[in-house]
Formats: sequence, structure tokens, C-alpha cells
Amino acid sequence: MLSSVYLLILMAAFAYLWGSIPSGYWMGKLLRGKDFDIRQYGSQKIGATNVLLTLGKVPALIVSFIDITKGAGPVLLATLVPLFNENGWGPTIVGIMALIGHCCPVFIGFRGGRGVATAVGGALVLSPLSFFISTFVAFSIAYSSRYVSLGSIVGCITLFLCGIVFYSIDYVNPAFFAHVSLAQLIYQTLAPLVVILFHRDNIGRLLAGTERKMRAKRIL
Repeated sequence: MLSSVYLLILMAAFAYLWGSIPSGYWMGKLLRGKDFDIRQYGSQKIGATNVLLTLGKVPALIVSFIDITKGAGPVLLATLVPLFNENGWGPTIVGIMALIGHCCPVFIGFRGGRGVATAVGGALVLSPLSFFISTFVAFSIAYSSRYVSLGSIVGCITLFLCGIVFYSIDYVNPAFFAHVSLAQLIYQTLAPLVVILFHRDNIGRLLAGTERKMRAKRIL
């Protein structure tokens, strides 16, 4: 029992450090020089959306891919390696810790991003159907409203609802192809909650009608 606790702590620390890799921050340094800090521009975050606004499409695509792998990588490792799986709870634990690492990265003073790409990266491994549905909804909302933040928030809510629906169906019919376990449901509850919490300033601006819109061609 004690060894399992130590293993979970080790996995959580490893996932947090992986998630803490500040790809958006380093991209700014790479393109604009060592004195450039992307957190002084735009939304003052290190995620792909601010990279898009500040540095352009190609850097944003690269950062988005890296941030997705920060969520998918630890979860996939915990899923495939029995030692790290811990009866299915390992992937959930490392997924949440990687997300926290992205939002509060130890390498740059705990000021990171909002966690959207990292959260969906974990969902891609744990529940691919939930990932595709929530991603489609997020892009549809963002494109039609031109509010990326609104798309992200609604996408997170969709990820949570997919978890509830698929878990309920799986409970009744264990042969359901889009299986969602209790551990996976916990991830699809906590990860969206973390992302939405880091969007609270956006929510305030959306309610006040002062949120910045993005051109539709930039979203795509």
C-alpha cells in the first residue's frame, strides 16, 4: 500500500514537471529574443491563443501541438504501463497534474496558460469520442461568435457532459464502445473545472461585453 502511494506521488510530480514545460514562453524567447516575455502582451498568458495574437499562426500551431502532448503524453504513459496505471486512477492523476503544471508552471514563476490544449490532450487519450465532440463544439462556438474564450468554456462544459452521458450509458451497457470509467469521469469533471476557473477573467469580460473578438480566419 505504501509503495503505491509513493508511486502515485512520483507519477504526479513527473506529470506536473512535464506539464510545466512553458512552450509558449520559450517560443517568444526564440522568436523575439531573451528579453521578450509573452506574458507582457495580449492576454498575458503562454497558451496558443496568445501566441497566435502575438507571434502568428505557425508558432501558435507548434505551441498548440506541444501543449496537447503535455496532456496526452503522461496520460498515455500511465495508460500503457501497468506499473503507472494504478487500477485506472494513474491516468487521471497525471492528467490533472500535467494540467496544473501548464497553468502554474514551476519553471517560470507559476504564471502559465489557461490549460485548454493540455486538458483536451488528456481527454484525447482517456475518451477520444469526448475529445472530438468537445473540440468540434469549441471550434464551432469560437468561429461563429469569434470569442475564443467562449468556445473554450463551452467546449469544457461539453467535455464534462460527455463524461456524464458516456459513464451513464456504460453503467447500463458495459459493452458501450465509448467506455468511460469512474476515474475517467473524474478527469472529465476536474479538468474542465480547472480550465474554466482560469477563464474567470474572460467570463467577467464576456458578461460585461468587453471581451476581445478574434477574426474568423485567425481562429482557423
